[in-house]
Amino acid sequence: MNRTIARATGAAVALAGLMTLAPSVASAEETRAFLGTTVEKTSASAKRTALQQAYDQASAYGYTQDRCVIIHLYSVKISFVMYRGEAGIHCTK
Repeated sequence: MNRTIARATGAAVALAGLMTLAPSVASAEETRAFLGTTVEKTSASAKRTALQQAYDQASAYGYTQDRCVIIHLYSVKISFVMYRGEAGIHCTK
């Protein structure tokens, strides 16, 4: 008899715990990563253009720039006068 009551109590506590988590799971924020790449004549313009491309992609999916975090932003010299820029951002809705 005591085992049955203990099991029922344990199951009720577990169910109550799951029900308190359900609303937070339903209201979880949506996140997504975006990438921008480009080739430009200067390192600064390559970074700037790549970052703008990433923000443009994010806005196309309904994310705002103020809810985005820059994950990486860099440029690499690929020839005498050309730079490849890459930017990665992570956005939350």
